[in-house]
Amino acid sequence: MKHVIIAGSPRAGKTTMSKSLMSGNLGFTHYKMDSIKRAVFDIFCPENKDWHFASKVVARMIKKICDDNRQESTKPECFIFDTPHLYPEDLIDFPKDEFVIIFLGYTEISVEEKTNEILSHDRADCWTKKLERKKLEALVEGNIAFSKELKEQCEKYGIKYFEMSEDMEEHLLEAIDYVVQNI
Repeated sequence: MKHVIIAGSPRAGKTTMSKSLMSGNLGFTHYKMDSIKRAVFDIFCPENKDWHFASKVVARMIKKICDDNRQESTKPECFIFDTPHLYPEDLIDFPKDEFVIIFLGYTEISVEEKTNEILSHDRADCWTKKLERKKLEALVEGNIAFSKELKEQCEKYGIKYFEMSEDMEEHLLEAIDYVVQNI
């Protein structure tokens, strides 16, 4: 089996997909890299908010976790890494025989539509429910731009990208099927 990296825009379905793969008894350990990234950056470099810098650091952390796991275990675990903090360009050297890498994003939806979708589907205790609508809309606008950048890089580097603008559940099932077929 291979490790799985599910990266992409916030609120694109990465954690939902990870949980679905975990429920399939495939034997994965789930790393939600949001928490790890926040801890590392808040402690060691609180002034650095550059996502390109974060992507390089998170990619190195993932590689290190997997290398240590392989070297220190007679029966290495397989991991699912779930993160918005990666760019495809930072993953092109990851060995294809050890990793399935996919990106999720939304490039074909308006800010208003995505904001409404988030507000209607997220749990009451989710961070998105605590934001004023204007702040959430500003984040969504940035996430749409981020999705466009990710999609372009995925096309350039031959990494699988799944569009989540419409029929999200259907596309999540396609992404899950893709991962299961390639692990």
